[in-house]
Amino acid sequence: MGQKIQIAEPSELFKPFIQYYKYIETDLTGIYKIIPIPSVELYFNFTRINLFSPQYYDLDFPRIHLAGLHLYDQSAYSKMFGTGRKGGFCVVFRPRGFYDLFRIKSSDFSKYCIMGDSVFKKDIDFLWEKLNTCVDINSMKELFESFFSGFAREYTTGGDLLDHIVSRMDKTNGMLRVSQLCKIYNITPRSLERHFMEEIGIPVKELLQIFRINSAIRILAKEPSANLAGLSYLSGYFDQSHFIKDIKRITGISPGQLQGTETTKKVVHNRFFIKNQ
Repeated sequence: MGQKIQIAEPSELFKPFIQYYKYIETDLTGIYKIIPIPSVELYFNFTRINLFSPQYYDLDFPRIHLAGLHLYDQSAYSKMFGTGRKGGFCVVFRPRGFYDLFRIKSSDFSKYCIMGDSVFKKDIDFLWEKLNTCVDINSMKELFESFFSGFAREYTTGGDLLDHIVSRMDKTNGMLRVSQLCKIYNITPRSLERHFMEEIGIPVKELLQIFRINSAIRILAKEPSANLAGLSYLSGYFDQSHFIKDIKRITGISPGQLQGTETTKKVVHNRFFIKNQ
């Protein structure tokens, strides 16, 4: 499988909103189950794909799509055709970044992928056309930032509590309790949950679980000899059978299969895809 990934950091103007940009070219074809991640992403697709999640959405060949946070056990798939440039340009946002830049809360599209032209004006298609002529990520980054510079300059510093909280979740791979977060950030459980539901769209425990599951899946995929009992404990499970059941429900395959053949799985930078069996 061929794959090309380029990463670029945002300029100072866009750092309050964006974690990084990525450009991907991959020859993946077929249907892949998508593992939920803790980031909102905006994609400019240069290849034909079909994105679907039963009961939530079905997008056929979106030029531009916005991927909200998904529930950790939500079934979502990408059908990849390997056509065109075989990839796309992606903007990975900070926890409050999309809201701070566009004044649209992540909770408004959590559990969904939605078409870009339903979020932005039609002239974003002009940006897609321009991006599609670029051959390197820095040119793409400059085009994106030039297009949305007016939004960025209107930004006034707001609450960054969620950025700090999610950053700590990331650094600890989700191995925190809600009570610990409340103590660290001097906030009540009720207020913390309200912030998460209003601004992110999923419960605090749900996002912690997404961090833990992603960490466990990556270890299983990279280390064929990883001990399941030890890994289940490190992932916050006291029952190994529960851990195995969750892994299978989320990925569609068993931990043993995750540790096996490379043809069943593919890491595309921060996203994990499992070949549909």
